[in-house]
Amino acid sequence: MGFWNRVGKLVETAIEVAPVVMGTLQQEATKKQASMHQEAERRVREHEKKVSKAENSDRMSDPNFARKVKEEREILNRYYSPTSNTNVSPNSSGEITYKGLTVTQWNRKWIWLGPLDALSIDTLKHYNKVIGLYKMVINGNVVYVGKAIEFSNGGFRKRIRDYRRSSNSGRTHGSGRKIHENTGNLQVSILIVGSKSEDVKLVESLEIAMIKYLDPVWNVQHNR
Repeated sequence: MGFWNRVGKLVETAIEVAPVVMGTLQQEATKKQASMHQEAERRVREHEKKVSKAENSDRMSDPNFARKVKEEREILNRYYSPTSNTNVSPNSSGEITYKGLTVTQWNRKWIWLGPLDALSIDTLKHYNKVIGLYKMVINGNVVYVGKAIEFSNGGFRKRIRDYRRSSNSGRTHGSGRKIHENTGNLQVSILIVGSKSEDVKLVESLEIAMIKYLDPVWNVQHNR
């Protein structure tokens, strides 16, 4: 048998077995995906047991402990809620992901805008149709994390500008007043999450997780 005939036979064989090989690979991938999902679900259930145990412990009299337990419960409620955003789900390690990214990965995506007192409308206009989180930093320390969710009413532009207005629109709570009083010291960064109504739930879920991750001292949750 000549060289090209042998090559032809090999090609024919490869073509014949290709559907079988692809089918086997697809089955293995499906099994692996199901196994990963089961492992993630198991980790979530284990975490829920720990949260339930914590809720019934004597340590709930400690405000800081109670706050952290409440935050964990809110995350679980969002995960189990039938109306929760499908972009919030556990990965194969049991970590909650938000649009496919963990909190640690989201934390690498902050966009620095500059000092709060120097942010002009011209700078912020580029972000008037997107929503997400913003953080305030003093001397390298994150002091506040908030959300901008009015995607159809100015987005980040409106939310951040509120803190500089003469009115009280952005200062109805203690952290808002602190931000207004320290506009000259604060550096602002934003985290763009989306631009649609269905992204609002995702932003709200990510805000809870990011506050827990960064532990900003001015947030309302830390002043209760």
